[in-house]
Amino acid sequence: MTDQVAVGSKPRWQVEVPLLAATTLYGLVAYAAGTLVAAAVTVRQAGPGFLWPGYLLLGAGVVVLCASVGHLVGRWFPSGIAVPVIAGLSCFVALAAVGGPGALGFFVLSGAPYITVVPGALVARLVLAAAVAALAVFVPRPTGPVFRGASRILALCSVAVVLLAVVGVRAAGPVRELRAAPSSQLCTGTTPKICVWPEQRKYLPQFEAMANRAAALPAELIKSPASFHEQGLRGGGERDGDFSISEGSMWEAAVGIGMVIGNASEPRACEGANPAASEQRFQAMFEIDSWITARIAGGGQPADRHGGPPGVDQAEIARLVTTPEAHQIEWVKQRMQAIGDIHCA
Repeated sequence: MTDQVAVGSKPRWQVEVPLLAATTLYGLVAYAAGTLVAAAVTVRQAGPGFLWPGYLLLGAGVVVLCASVGHLVGRWFPSGIAVPVIAGLSCFVALAAVGGPGALGFFVLSGAPYITVVPGALVARLVLAAAVAALAVFVPRPTGPVFRGASRILALCSVAVVLLAVVGVRAAGPVRELRAAPSSQLCTGTTPKICVWPEQRKYLPQFEAMANRAAALPAELIKSPASFHEQGLRGGGERDGDFSISEGSMWEAAVGIGMVIGNASEPRACEGANPAASEQRFQAMFEIDSWITARIAGGGQPADRHGGPPGVDQAEIARLVTTPEAHQIEWVKQRMQAIGDIHCA
């Protein structure tokens, strides 16, 4: 279309704007559909405060940015493979390499409640997306028939604006920051109590069940703290002893709580006198932690969760928690004894 636009009666931007707008609209419609579906299945249990506009605007900015890059490449390199190879692949690789929630971050895959979007950093990224869109629409091809005089000045100004926007993104810093701890915490009415962010209120019934199962652990062997906190509730972001809810997985929360209980119950951890002793000590500790986690979660590791402490047979732990209480107590005593018998270096 380059020659047709050059000799057309309408200014170039009046032709380019609808084209870029259409491409962007394709992406935004798909993005909005996913957002609406996620909101529809969440709002019934999540309550107020579950939808954070900052993340939605950040994602929309990425759609505009990548669509604009594709439009620009399509105009400057009239090849059938230029856009998918240069624009599509390059955007994907660039975002994957530096696009995470860092100093130059442009996307966030999961938003924990103790982290929030920084307004200034968000605005800087939206300005950059708008600057690239303007560059894609208003600047003709460097080798085109209309790239002279005012067009060159416009091109240089547009490039300068984009570079300034990049500097602004860098100066604004990471797109997220730690959120201030709430003045009042949302906790279960159990002993021990489990406290979460207000946005996690839908999980309270499950945490109440987990707290009751923690209270039912054999008191002669297991010492449970009086309270457990989700990450960020006590300020400072991630802290030792706090648990997290990863993508709605209560198993991850049980792992965090189980490790805290294990640390409070097991003999003091230390480096063994030799590598074999250290391995035996940590193996016994890992097994106890896994048993506590399974008891708190109400069963073994879910089928959609993988990994875990090294050397622990999760299937065996799942079978263990279904055996009589006396058998489980004896199993734990054996491992406690093994930990205590190993001499520290």
